[in-house]
Amino acid sequence: MNRNQSVWDTPIWSNQISERVYRSAMFSVLLSVIVLMSGCSERDVRLPTHKVSGKVTQNGKGVPNATVIFHANRTEEGFIKPRAITKQDGSFELTTYESGDGAPVGDYEVSIEQWVRVQPDEPPANRLPPALSKPSTSGLKAVVAAAEKTLSPFELK
Repeated sequence: MNRNQSVWDTPIWSNQISERVYRSAMFSVLLSVIVLMSGCSERDVRLPTHKVSGKVTQNGKGVPNATVIFHANRTEEGFIKPRAITKQDGSFELTTYESGDGAPVGDYEVSIEQWVRVQPDEPPANRLPPALSKPSTSGLKAVVAAAEKTLSPFELK
């Protein structure tokens, strides 16, 4: 800037600043594209599932609103424990990824809990024997084959 020029006569963006801004913007765009592409390249790791239904009973009557969880000794990426909530008659349909889709083929240990809130101001409590809440102590087992299956009822003692 020479003596006859005022601050207002000088361009706000000099070539040097414009080039830096352009490079920063291009780097940001390139980085965003790379991040988005890496998210899109993930493969679907869902295992095939097969419809599984069953029933939970105690003293011959269905156990309503119980949580049934199938535990497998599997380490595949994306493996989720199949689970269900029993209906009023104790019946259930397992869900792994989407409602009622069943479970992957395999041998499972099963845990069952029935959480009930007795008083509104108290925390819920499991009304079933504590041993049933752990797959290692429940004594309940199931096998899922590559076909639709209705399991024998889980009779709780």
